[in-house]
Amino acid sequence: MNQKVDFPQNAQHLSNELLEKVQGFDTKALYWLSGYCSGIADARHNTPQLSQTNQLLQAQLEASVAQPVALKTVVLYGSQTGNAQSIAENLHQALSQKGIDAELVSTADFKANKLKEQQVILVVASTHGEGEPPDDAIDFHEFIRSKRAPKLADVQHAVLSLGDSSYEFFCQTGKDFDQALTKLGSKALVERVDCDLDYAEPSQNWIKQVVEALEKLTTVNNTANSTAVGQTGSATDNLVTSQYTRDNPFTATILDNQKITGRDSVKHINHIEISLEDSGIVYEPGDSLGIWPKNNLQTVQEILATLKLSGEENVTVKSGEKTLLSALTENLEVSLLTKDFIREYAILAKSDELNKIAESEFSEYIKNHQVIDVVLAAPAQISAQQLVDLLKPIKPRLYSISSSLQANPEEVHITVGLEESENEQGTRFGTASYYLLESLAADDEVLVYIDKNKNFKLPVADKPVIMIGPGTGIAPFRAFLQERQETEANGANWLFFGNPNFNTDFLYQVELQAYLKDGLLNQLSVAFSRDQAEKIYVQDRLLESAAQVWQWINEQGAYLYVCGDMNRMAKDVNNALIQIIQSEGGLNQEDAEAYLSQLRKDKRYQRDVY
Repeated sequence: MNQKVDFPQNAQHLSNELLEKVQGFDTKALYWLSGYCSGIADARHNTPQLSQTNQLLQAQLEASVAQPVALKTVVLYGSQTGNAQSIAENLHQALSQKGIDAELVSTADFKANKLKEQQVILVVASTHGEGEPPDDAIDFHEFIRSKRAPKLADVQHAVLSLGDSSYEFFCQTGKDFDQALTKLGSKALVERVDCDLDYAEPSQNWIKQVVEALEKLTTVNNTANSTAVGQTGSATDNLVTSQYTRDNPFTATILDNQKITGRDSVKHINHIEISLEDSGIVYEPGDSLGIWPKNNLQTVQEILATLKLSGEENVTVKSGEKTLLSALTENLEVSLLTKDFIREYAILAKSDELNKIAESEFSEYIKNHQVIDVVLAAPAQISAQQLVDLLKPIKPRLYSISSSLQANPEEVHITVGLEESENEQGTRFGTASYYLLESLAADDEVLVYIDKNKNFKLPVADKPVIMIGPGTGIAPFRAFLQERQETEANGANWLFFGNPNFNTDFLYQVELQAYLKDGLLNQLSVAFSRDQAEKIYVQDRLLESAAQVWQWINEQGAYLYVCGDMNRMAKDVNNALIQIIQSEGGLNQEDAEAYLSQLRKDKRYQRDVY
């Protein structure tokens, strides 16, 4: 039976705004509010005025109405070299400064079953190679695109993609994440931003947009936020950082620059030693050295001559005004091609041939062609500033560090191979490798910084390691061995190394043989592919030692490391490891792949591939 409730004559209707806020409270808040209102009613029944306690309670209620419970937010990053992680950390810090609580976590460590609990998903992801996710994002990338991924109807997301537009599948991993989240029902908090190599400014703008959008959605309780920030902290709190960065590099001095392949070798590889004296720069084995290169002057002059420009024209670049010759030498990318450059230049040159290359032949064309080849194909009448505006800013190149700082105080060593290719116009060289090998000698200066690689690090001292690094991929393992010698680590060490010929290409042969003699290096398996009729590679040596490799992995808990070519070697090594796990572990292919995947999750299978 329905009862009619008569309100007191002096009762006032609650505003719609207040009712809407109350409806947004969770269950606990509603029970608390109910008790609070009951308390006020009792107090008013006994005294006409609110007590000090009730005044305090009223203030708390007003504060709670102004500060509703935060949306459950996660900041995810998939990072190969650390750039995506750094941006994610900056986003997390920016959110914290605005009182917005969020969890910061790598896609490798994020538990997929927690995805459905999130209300806001923020993703920063790099793309590795030809559209592939970085190693720490492989499993999450697979999960979120699978049938097991949950519906996300009440979720909002934002994605920042990092990539290199000289690759065909530019920013593909970020695009995949954005499309997958949208397909699952999530709505975009802000539009996805795809960043090229000059990502600093667009990433900062994206962070600002995300923070502003989240501020509109919620204001976090300051007390709860303080607790959360205290628990989460910053992922970089305990790291020693240098004042020298990508955007503020250190002017270092070349100590030594020596070719370490023989006269008749098909490869040109140099060992370069660089002084870090008085810089305060520190690094760990597994980190990379960032190098700011300069373009080959001969190539720059050929571009100028083809376009009938003198090089003395004043142009404006990001750093300010300078001559065209200086800009092309120091500030602009003239080796790596992008589709946009070819398309836009084709319009100015009125070239159907270049349009065809951009639309249907790009992936093959960029393997052995550079800006000069596009210009030679269709010389155009363009101004100096038009040329500058077409080109991307030059980017630093990263090289795996081949030294231990403990063994070589105030020095850093790198192992660099000359990149070269042939096309119908002649030989084309890699920008940085040519600069380092052909332009720099002892006492010359070079701009450097350290690029941290948290995903490629030695384990504790007593753990065995298997290192697989053909060619210049040996670089970080030279650093590993130096570090283990200096720290007197007692874990066993096994190196797989390969190159074309024993006589001309056995990099660091004397050092490695000394390590074998001293017992630091327990085993050295080499594969010189061209020393016999049938080519032999490091993956073949792995398969030949399958039983022992399995014993090191499965019984001794060895850590696996792979460094070098991503497109062929790393894939072949991965397949060889799966075969070993299958044959020696008695597993089918699916279980063997799962086993290797678990090693990766446990940080026991780490790769630095390029």
